[in-house]
Amino acid sequence: MRARLVIMDEPTSSLTASETERLLAVVARLKAEGVAVILVTHRLAEVEQAADRVVVLRDGRCVAELTRAEIRADTMIRHMIGRDLTTVYRPPAGPPGEAVLELRGVSTSYRPGRTVDLRVRRGEILGLAGLVGSGRTELARTVFGLDAPVAGEVWIEGARLPPGRPRAAIARRLFLVPEDRKRSGLVLDFPIRSNVTLANVARFSRRGLIDLALEEAEAASQRDRLDIRTPSLSVTAGSLSGGNQQKVVLGKWLSMAPKALIFDEPTRGIDVGAKNEIYRLMRELADAGAGILMISSDMEEVIGVSDRVAVMHEGGISGHLERDALSEAAIMSLAVGRPAAHVPRLERHTS
Repeated sequence: MRARLVIMDEPTSSLTASETERLLAVVARLKAEGVAVILVTHRLAEVEQAADRVVVLRDGRCVAELTRAEIRADTMIRHMIGRDLTTVYRPPAGPPGEAVLELRGVSTSYRPGRTVDLRVRRGEILGLAGLVGSGRTELARTVFGLDAPVAGEVWIEGARLPPGRPRAAIARRLFLVPEDRKRSGLVLDFPIRSNVTLANVARFSRRGLIDLALEEAEAASQRDRLDIRTPSLSVTAGSLSGGNQQKVVLGKWLSMAPKALIFDEPTRGIDVGAKNEIYRLMRELADAGAGILMISSDMEEVIGVSDRVAVMHEGGISGHLERDALSEAAIMSLAVGRPAAHVPRLERHTS
């Protein structure tokens, strides 16, 4: 259409690394042809690669304008969150406990010939890495009971979960924060207070009717605990920012005292400041005794948050990495089905 201005809003959020490179090559070509491009993204490496100028927004206001020479990740982060962001990784308060969530020979319909054995221990954050299409989300859905396994068993605290029954998982306090919060984690047209209590509505009901005072009190408690930015608990979940929507999803499960939580792409589409808050909450949950399984396509996130990492390749686990063995090279080698590349001991990781 011979456009003179193209606005791209988070265009790479669901793309692989090679697809992202192709898109950024298109952006470069458009610029060379005289087309103006506005690229909206939370992936700062893309900004460093593609941008000639940067405008930084925080809380709806322009807080900085950077020239090409000033475009650096640490500078952008400082402006985005209003402070320097220190090391992402927070060590656990103590050593991990026994396995709270265990997968024994689990096979999904996505790759029925491959099986997964996995243990998530009490008090740890286990990262689950892998390329797009490796079967991570399908595994999460199967563990939570949304899909029935082709084979294998899921155990929570030494008790076997019946397959394909999310209610059984919820009853044992195994919860899923889904990849697509808008479609699977929230009812966007419902108010915040209703979303927070929806998974445990019987607790807030009296003779078949919702006790609005109880519902409001619980939602207010989660708003304060998670710092959900909203003028009122009556506004719809769909009106919130991505970060605040994710906090509402979390509030729904935190009100039910989770024993194990699966986070599928927990910070996709949210800003750097909100990401850091999500990371803090994950660590607090683990330190309180929950087991956390975090699925992420963001290598920086996997390395910066996880106590251990399991890597998936074509529906199976290709390897495990302890904290001191984590590196992009080791994870990527396992993700493509090769042995982990030899790397030096992990240094201090900052974002």
